Amino acid sequence: MLRIENNIGKIYPFALADFKPDKRYDFIFTSHTNYYWAQNENDYKAQLKKLISFMNKKGKIIILTLPKSSDHYKVMLKPSYSDFVYAEYILDFYKKLGFSVNVKKFKMRMYVGDILNNNNRFDLSIFYRFIHNTSEPPDNDEVQRFLITLKKFQKKGYLDFRDYLIIINKK
Repeated sequence: MLRIENNIGKIYPFALADFKPDKRYDFIFTSHTNYYWAQNENDYKAQLKKLISFMNKKGKIIILTLPKSSDHYKVMLKPSYSDFVYAEYILDFYKKLGFSVNVKKFKMRMYVGDILNNNNRFDLSIFYRFIHNTSEPPDNDEVQRFLITLKKFQKKGYLDFRDYLIIINKK
């Protein structure tokens, strides 16, 4: 939780669609929020364009998100996100608009060995809810299928979630 002592500046508690800034910015940073900006591709494109309107002439948009190849998506039994929220879509979108787009690729491993090596299905159920972005607990059959999928994609007890840091600026 952020507190006053974090001194991060002004906080804007708005959805991107509702945010109307009173100035332009040098840096616009989002971290794993792009999955929630819109429910359809046209609205998503509108949000990506809206981010551009927040930049000053030498500004940068910095988006931290997951690529399609992330194990996060591979272990999902029920896809939660549309193809247009993946990092690759964002890269392509801004490149087509003529922006300079750079990517820094990070390995982000998540340890799941403890979940795989115990009989506590509560931990597995909680992890299922995180991966599938739901508050609904899975039934026992779903938990068993999820366990099989985790075992298939884990490497030495880890999942490779990866992160892409996408940096967008005007050419």
